[in-house]
Amino acid sequence: MIRAGCLALILAGPAGAEALCPAAWEKVRVGLPAAGSVIGDAVQDGDWCLVEGLVLDLEGQYLPDWHMDRLRFRGSALAWLVDGTGAPDGLEVAVEGLRLVPQTGDPQMDWLFAAQSRPNAIRAEAALAWDAEARVLHLEGLSIDFPGENLVELSAVLTGVDLSSTGALQMSAGSFALTEADLRVTTHGLFEWYVLMPFGPTVLPREGDIGAAADALRLTMLAAVADLPDASVSDDSKKALAALIEELPNPSGNLTLSLRSEAGIGPARLAPWAVAGVPGAMAAASGLLEGVTLEAGWTRVDAP
Repeated sequence: MIRAGCLALILAGPAGAEALCPAAWEKVRVGLPAAGSVIGDAVQDGDWCLVEGLVLDLEGQYLPDWHMDRLRFRGSALAWLVDGTGAPDGLEVAVEGLRLVPQTGDPQMDWLFAAQSRPNAIRAEAALAWDAEARVLHLEGLSIDFPGENLVELSAVLTGVDLSSTGALQMSAGSFALTEADLRVTTHGLFEWYVLMPFGPTVLPREGDIGAAADALRLTMLAAVADLPDASVSDDSKKALAALIEELPNPSGNLTLSLRSEAGIGPARLAPWAVAGVPGAMAAASGLLEGVTLEAGWTRVDAP
């Protein structure tokens, strides 16, 4: 998806093309220092911009650094990012060899963690398209391929998105709405590695019978699913969600979610739900789902 602004620079010849990628990457790099330092430079590689050996060095001793073998990106959004020419109506991003490497401050352990991360690299790609006239942003395909037969795929439609200027973008941050989303997750350890460990400490006690607390939380979630409005969630979808919850904390299989909403779900609607915590969020889902159709499917598949 190479739109007019980016294509014009590429067709203009090597000088124009070679200047675009470093300039666009510098714009991105300027916005990242708050998170940490960035190692890696962008070069032109055909119609892609390429950064090899990219490292996002996060500040903090125990925060993992982000290592990427290759980051590729292209689209008309690059020319718009650099000098405001054209429209930001297309962007593709692809990541190869993404690894999260803990930093302990111990050179020996840091080296070992870096070596250990090599076989567990993540591959990801995404494509975005913006309809300026309709102010609609399409996530045409996000795919994150984790090691060990674990996969996340997502497509979505957001309305009320205006990328025509920085001010318009800031206004959109409070007014956009999600009207369509299709999610597919294959988990054979994905939940335990990327959801359970960061999320568990916020919902489970630090002392006492942790297993009993987990069982009580599971019952609360099952009751909340049963109470979801029939107009939004079918019986089959409730059964699928309940089957998934029953398998926590070690679900193994395929989850599908499909959401449709004419009015859409945006920040104002999500805010009370987001701060309620897991049990409270589940209980508040009835209001969140007003005017929304959600179809869910769960198929248990043993890990290969």
